[in-house]
Amino acid sequence: MDIDKLRTFIDLAKTLSFSETAQNLYTSQSTVSKQIKALERELGLVLFDRTNKKVVLSEYGKSILNSANEIVTLEDKILLQTHNYKMNNQSQISLGTIPTFSYNSIFAKTMLYQKEHPEMNLTLQELESKDLFTLLDEGKLDLAFARSLDIDNLNYEKILIDTESFTVCLSKDHPLAKKEIVHLADLKDEKFIMLSNSSLLYQPVIELCKKAGFAPNISFVSDRMSSILQIVRSGQGISILMHPEEKEQNLVFKKLNPTMTSYLLFIRTKSKHSQVNNDFRKLQ
Repeated sequence: MDIDKLRTFIDLAKTLSFSETAQNLYTSQSTVSKQIKALERELGLVLFDRTNKKVVLSEYGKSILNSANEIVTLEDKILLQTHNYKMNNQSQISLGTIPTFSYNSIFAKTMLYQKEHPEMNLTLQELESKDLFTLLDEGKLDLAFARSLDIDNLNYEKILIDTESFTVCLSKDHPLAKKEIVHLADLKDEKFIMLSNSSLLYQPVIELCKKAGFAPNISFVSDRMSSILQIVRSGQGISILMHPEEKEQNLVFKKLNPTMTSYLLFIRTKSKHSQVNNDFRKLQ
């Protein structure tokens, strides 16, 4: 017996309306009608009396309604128990990360954790933050290492890993490379090497420059951090990045004034998760 047909029968017994049941089950009236007729053929008895365009539950329909509810409830219980079992015994984590994940210290800790837990199958997917949020909501990622400019309005479980502020990336021979702090207005005549407009950080750079009284002269846009760093290294422009202030060959990272702060977090949906997900999420 098809459980979906029983679900249709139960809903129609409540609504006594083919159109309303179709809406409730996100299907068409004709599909509802076909499922009820198919169930009646299978059982060999009429479930609904249809007279004068009214739908009335038959005496036989009334007699089996409670049993139908019990069957559907039992299936729902089995499905929930199966889901919970999978969650508790899952050894795989699908982790989405922003492109600069490997530049953060948490990357080394993640690799070490995986090495120490060979039973865990960790898959990594590199995406921009807005795409990470989408895949989390769709259930296609278990966990994400994301960047946010507004931590308070993130409707996820979250653990703050780090904060970063905008710095200006310069070639070591750039005239501004010897300054401790670079004022944004000093960059108005520079060529800007930018992350693409799909990046969470593209528009904030534009807005910062606008507040400083100029529009940036964008000469190159890329999704790849390595390409941006290489072009700046060659002296063909500067870049405003949220990048760890670590040593990069022939590059310097200087504090920027004014700047903006972002938050790096592990995030996941507010729902039940596997034990391995819970353990991995505590990694800091």
